[in-house]
Amino acid sequence: MSKLRFYHIHEGYIQFLHKIDHRVQLNKGERRPYIGIVLTIGEHEYYVPLESPKPNHKNIRSGGPVLKLDEGRLGIMGFNNMIPVKRYQLIPFDILAEPNLQYRNLLLNQLRYCEQHKALIFARAQTTYQKAVSGNNPFYCKVCCDFKRLETIYSTYRIKKTTQ
Repeated sequence: MSKLRFYHIHEGYIQFLHKIDHRVQLNKGERRPYIGIVLTIGEHEYYVPLESPKPNHKNIRSGGPVLKLDEGRLGIMGFNNMIPVKRYQLIPFDILAEPNLQYRNLLLNQLRYCEQHKALIFARAQTTYQKAVSGNNPFYCKVCCDFKRLETIYSTYRIKKTTQ
């Protein structure tokens, strides 16, 4: 497995997918957009978003489609919210360029955790995907994006060029 890195994702792409499946979480815009990693599942690359730690994460069980990073101290990874992606829809993120020192340290710790637990993360992504697409698990069907439906449409998205 190659070294993991963080990416942002184009806002228009998230909006496009959200119109196809309402479970695709909307980006937080310019304020603090998604941060995520990319994994290969089957023949598709998937963007798996992370979240910063929040008080309500204490009530979330780490299992199934959600992984608490360091018992939640570093936030969570939502495999239920992963989306298929093409490389041109990704925006590489330079953690060291992050001006907020506290946030930069959180991101560095999250990335370190992800590297150390790469096999677990990949296995959890695969399991979530399989349970969601099988249609045999009502919980996964309810909380996960419709991976198969998104796979049929995501490659039709084109980045809109802005005129200057």
